[in-house]
Amino acid sequence: MSVELLKRVDRILQAESLIRSRAGELIPVRDILYIYSSGGVFAVRAGKDDAELEGALSSWEKRLRGLFMQTHRRYLVALDRIEGTYERFPLGAEAYQRPKGGERPGRDDECEISLHGSAARIPVIGAYGKVLKKALGITKFHYLSPENPDDRKLRLYGLIDFGWRELASLDPADKEAVVAFKAKWDVKQFSRERMLSCFRQYGVNEINKKRVIKNIIYQLWRWIKKGIEPKGDGNIRSLWYQVKTVLAYHSDILEAGDVDTFYNTLQEMIEEKELFRYKDFGFFDETADWRAVGEVLPHVVLVTEKKGLLFFIQSMATAVGASYMTLKGEPTMIAMEYFGDELKEKCGGRPLVLLCVTDVDPAGESIQRNLAKGLAKTNAIERTVRLVDTSLYTDQQIKIIRWPTAYYLKKGDEIKPAPPTSKSWLTKALRWFETMQNDPRLLKFEDAADGWTKITIFGIEADSADRQKVEARFRAELEKMGAVGPARNQAAKMRKK
Repeated sequence: MSVELLKRVDRILQAESLIRSRAGELIPVRDILYIYSSGGVFAVRAGKDDAELEGALSSWEKRLRGLFMQTHRRYLVALDRIEGTYERFPLGAEAYQRPKGGERPGRDDECEISLHGSAARIPVIGAYGKVLKKALGITKFHYLSPENPDDRKLRLYGLIDFGWRELASLDPADKEAVVAFKAKWDVKQFSRERMLSCFRQYGVNEINKKRVIKNIIYQLWRWIKKGIEPKGDGNIRSLWYQVKTVLAYHSDILEAGDVDTFYNTLQEMIEEKELFRYKDFGFFDETADWRAVGEVLPHVVLVTEKKGLLFFIQSMATAVGASYMTLKGEPTMIAMEYFGDELKEKCGGRPLVLLCVTDVDPAGESIQRNLAKGLAKTNAIERTVRLVDTSLYTDQQIKIIRWPTAYYLKKGDEIKPAPPTSKSWLTKALRWFETMQNDPRLLKFEDAADGWTKITIFGIEADSADRQKVEARFRAELEKMGAVGPARNQAAKMRKK
């Protein structure tokens, strides 16, 4: 019989064995979830009181080797009870010990593990992490993760939902309980030592400032949703001062120069990770006066990127009861949130038709695309229509009003950007021309040295278009929807009222 087989038989027999507690109780080894040391050594079982054991934790580690494994200087866990892992953070401050020699513990060598039959989370520290992964036959702890996708997303992004169990049952009307809860869990009030415990850079004795900022912002959002924290005054900079001022009295880890990190992190969490919205924090939308939702045709949205065209599109939209919006460049996320919610409430699920008065160039195409993308988060989009394109202009008009948007050199099949055009912008310009325009009147060819041909791609600004022609196209689109006659009459009645 092989040595490995003998070890397996021994583990099976040991799992069915009994151990005696200090009080004389016989305890089946298979019933023990974990063993911990705290003023004594105790065995934890599901639904029963902890049983104190004789001897030191190290002696039990040797006796139960193969069935139990040490994860922390105070814990032994049953290997067959491990079912999942979580981002590790201690409830209180812990002393940090710099690794001595050899390879430092990696980011994935620390976690908390959940055990079948217990609500407790057992810490795994770097000194034992690698050995535990080897015993479990895995290379990363998060392979065991039992969380739902949202929980896993937060964990991998470095977020800790401090006090989530208490928050779930917390009554916002109980002011004393809210104060006590905040005193215990408010990240902004953590001491520097506790910050170091929760947000330490892996392998060094330093605080990860960006991770602190991420967790403060996330916690603030959670508390606003719960109703235990008011929304801000609408100004993003005020939120920065609010956070920094409180931190200054406790850990004082942020400096004035960290304001950019704060803004960039907030933007990343909202626009890239989509964890929440600007609107959730009560931030003010400065473009609110540049848009309106129509009363008759709210699902028809007339849009321009030009500030100078505001009154033009406003008059066209209000004449028929349609919605309108002036973007002043690329649409901001906060404007899309507010306008999207307003349209959703008014349209009742009806898909939107976007009628756009944007520049005929790559930037105008980008603005139009991002507008549709932003509104699509809260509304279905039926179609997007360009009201301004090259068909509105004669050849002579295009020669006069066109302006260069990109330059490049071409020899055979070889293409390269010509100053001041960058390679990335040339790629966008070529894609735009080939897929959206392909009008030869927007190109100019010139002979250059060494057999190269210099080619200029032109664009056209939307405010150069004949406004009567633009309005005619707007009316034509309404006629396709069968909305011009009834909409015009109803809008006229509303104005009389």
